[in-house]
Amino acid sequence: MEQNLSSEQLQEQITKLEEEARKINIQLAALRSQQFVEALSKADGPLPRENRTVTRAKNGLTVNGSRLTLYHIMDEMKENNPLKNVRDIYELTDEEMLDVLDYIHLNKNEVEKEYQEILKSSEQDRKYWEEKNQERMEKNYPQREAVLAKLREWQEQYRAEHKA
Repeated sequence: MEQNLSSEQLQEQITKLEEEARKINIQLAALRSQQFVEALSKADGPLPRENRTVTRAKNGLTVNGSRLTLYHIMDEMKENNPLKNVRDIYELTDEEMLDVLDYIHLNKNEVEKEYQEILKSSEQDRKYWEEKNQERMEKNYPQREAVLAKLREWQEQYRAEHKA
């Protein structure tokens, strides 16, 4: 690119490039339309939509750009929450919700298998932490009782002093 252009020259180049971009976008739209028509003529049944919402992350299938997994949405659906409420709870757009539902429907066996694995893993984690917390409670319970007894004693002293 040339340096030190006058403001008029700069504006002319911007206008020229914007016009070229507009022409390219028109051509691109026409080609995409042609591609879509060809796919429609070859399709048997509904055309699969391009899914820009569901992606695979290290924690499983997620909504693109978030930590929300499809498994959270499936939990809500299995609890018979209305889809509108699920969409609103997770602040999804209509298109995102449609993409999630399409993905679950089109990949039902794979998604359900992963969902069951996630449930099993979550249950194992829950049991582990329940046991761990139970051990801590048993260890700390005598200390807790001593502290509560001391607090009750101070509370009674305070009340006795302030009643008089």
